[in-house]
Amino acid sequence: MVYAYSKGLDSFWHVQRRYNQTKPLVSKYHKKEDDLRPAHRRDRKWEHIVKLSPTSYALCDAGHGDPIFTRNYVGRDQIPMSIVDTYNLSPIVWDIQLQPDGSYLETVKVRNGSGDYAHTSRYQFLAEFLPTSLRYVGSENGRQYIYIPNPDKLRQVKYYLPKSRSVDATQWDYYVNNKNSQYWAEHFQREDDHKYLVFARNAYVPDAELMEKTGVLPNNLQPWKLISPEFKPVNPKSRVDKERKKQLKPHLDEFWQWACSVGKMLVIEDWQYVRDAKATLRQHNVLKGGVWSGHDSFDGDKVQEIITTSDHELRVPLLTAYMIKSDMRYARTPEDARKVRAHFNRWANRACGLVTTTKGK
Repeated sequence: MVYAYSKGLDSFWHVQRRYNQTKPLVSKYHKKEDDLRPAHRRDRKWEHIVKLSPTSYALCDAGHGDPIFTRNYVGRDQIPMSIVDTYNLSPIVWDIQLQPDGSYLETVKVRNGSGDYAHTSRYQFLAEFLPTSLRYVGSENGRQYIYIPNPDKLRQVKYYLPKSRSVDATQWDYYVNNKNSQYWAEHFQREDDHKYLVFARNAYVPDAELMEKTGVLPNNLQPWKLISPEFKPVNPKSRVDKERKKQLKPHLDEFWQWACSVGKMLVIEDWQYVRDAKATLRQHNVLKGGVWSGHDSFDGDKVQEIITTSDHELRVPLLTAYMIKSDMRYARTPEDARKVRAHFNRWANRACGLVTTTKGK
């Protein structure tokens, strides 16, 4: 994905000035009392700034916690968004605290989306609205990170930004009270799970009032430091039921020998033959998933029954399902044969339902 340029909100004072200088957007959809102040372009009004207090501003993107672009209810009154939810769930929250020595402690809180799926618009929002001294980066493994640019080091330190499970009161009410959405309540939670990163730095402002009048912002900002707990990604793990695999081994060995003898005679290049074989497996609830799905998902118990029954009527359709995934026909060397055999073992583990996978985080 190609992101646009940074929007220039590089400090708390930048955000404060942008808020003060932005005229609230008023339309037939938004009243003046909504105080809708776009964070940049007025035609992208869902990207806006919310003043939580004189020392706290939230940058919202119409996600969870957004006080204006929240879920609209049909046949019921909309639940007002609390400041606590906006503070907790907004993608970026800026805070400032005056210190006894006259300096300021500036913090920025960064949050990923809620839900175990891709949040593409959130990623773009972070890339554009984070300060240039903090960068968003996505990795090839589908995870998201925030890093602090350091020109003096070749390798940058990345901080993993986990996805959240927390939702605001409006969304939670929808999940709990709508019978068609109650399933989702099992995947989310009302309480804040604190899945965010907070960075802090010190800044000294000689005259805050003069800065406000002249618009000259401080240029002696210190580097950011992570002050919240650091998260470590958890990779998915797969475990094979070795005890059941041991019981099935004689039957799997017999099925493999039979596959080596019969498999090459199957006309798997005939798409009609393959389609009929898969249709037969689906009719008996052995194969799951759509007709045109490229991923075969099996009922493990039924596959085990077929493999352990030498004269089962579904053995040939099951073998067909295996052969269209196998390179057995192209094996020419002992190394090729070992690879094909290893592939069969992996296929059998999955097809027989012997693999339990713990999802990564």
